[in-house]
Amino acid sequence: MDKKTSFRVNNRTETIYGFLSIGLGSISFAIFLWAVYQSAYNLSGREIFIGVIELVAMMLCFAGLTLGFIGETREDKLKISAHLGIALNIIIGIFHVLVIWHAF
Repeated sequence: MDKKTSFRVNNRTETIYGFLSIGLGSISFAIFLWAVYQSAYNLSGREIFIGVIELVAMMLCFAGLTLGFIGETREDKLKISAHLGIALNIIIGIFHVLVIWHAF
């Protein structure tokens, strides 16, 4: 018996949807920070461009949230990454909604 597998409790692996959810949440947060920076130092008057950046970041966040929920439904997989992805995307989504809410 191989030493690497002799101490394993089960053969389940993490779901790829959880990792994709974490990745999309991280990209969404990075774009959010870039949009906030562009808004704070808006010297050229590009408000529409900043709004489009924020909407793209919000769509990525909701796509990550959807992938997290898909990762939750997979049978015989570990769901820790899906839990983290859902939590990250919910927190980032709250920031996006607050920015969009206060912008209008």
